[in-house]
Amino acid sequence: MSETPSMHEDDEILVDYLAGQASVQQREDIRRRLAGDEAFTRRSARIGDLFKVLDCLDGPEPGEALIQRTLAAAAAAARTRALIDREALRIHPVARAAFSLKELGAMAALLFLVVSILLPSFRAASELSRQNACAGQAGKIGTALTQYANDNNEILPGMGQVDANWMHAAGQDTFRPNSQNLWRLVGGRYATPDMFHCPATGRCEPIDQAKMGQFNDFPGHEYIGYSYHNAVNGEPLGLNTFDASAARMAILADCNPAFHQGRFQPALVTANSPNHGGRGQVVLYLDGHVEWTRSSTVGVNGDNIWIIDGVHTYTGRERSTRATDSFLLPNFGGGSR
Repeated sequence: MSETPSMHEDDEILVDYLAGQASVQQREDIRRRLAGDEAFTRRSARIGDLFKVLDCLDGPEPGEALIQRTLAAAAAAARTRALIDREALRIHPVARAAFSLKELGAMAALLFLVVSILLPSFRAASELSRQNACAGQAGKIGTALTQYANDNNEILPGMGQVDANWMHAAGQDTFRPNSQNLWRLVGGRYATPDMFHCPATGRCEPIDQAKMGQFNDFPGHEYIGYSYHNAVNGEPLGLNTFDASAARMAILADCNPAFHQGRFQPALVTANSPNHGGRGQVVLYLDGHVEWTRSSTVGVNGDNIWIIDGVHTYTGRERSTRATDSFLLPNFGGGSR
């Protein structure tokens, strides 16, 4: 008759099984034991509960040295407690507990190691989920832009030639934020305000529906997480303007990092959007497709979508001189009335 695995061996087997690291034969053996061994099933449930804490963890990944020190400390503590327990049992024998301190110490060390190994995967999965949600939002905005254009002679929302600044500037009192153009989608009921909030930037309080009619712009910068092609002082952009280049003509993306807080910051013209921690940005193109990119030079012929080609200083009145030069303006919503 084969020897029944010890409790410590069961822990290792179950951890491998729950982490998806068990072999095919091991998985079959574990399923058979789970079907007929009540104690083994309870033990699996306990370890499964420990795995659930991984979803709540958010912190820096531990280094290899920290892992080794923790494991060594746990093992030393377990040995010390075991010596104390043996001496206590020699003097005052008691019934054995379901889990000895040695087993609990081993389980704690094992759990710490599992967390160290799996936490990066959980973080990556969480970030991928936010990227997909953001791409979904951009896709919805793209649909709303297309519907708007279909009702407006194939032209996307824009103010055309107006004597106004798209950025606050000293000595200039005419300010027309580019976000007002996207608000037209809300005012025309092509889109809802929540579509313009990037899921990666955290929760945002909903706009009071009773006050919607009082605004011609988003109430504040926290309500709009995307930058839109310069439609303040630029020529109207149409769906069929660049048939050959539409697939690379960027018209919207996660917020522009080069104009953070209303000031031009030259050092950030090649940076990624802060929406996703600088890892990249979602970009919507004129043909309606959405991409996740890790560079700002993803426009037509490698155009930098954050700035105007060849322009290195900004006062708030600059506009693209080349039709296919994407310039995704920062959106400074102000809830103007």
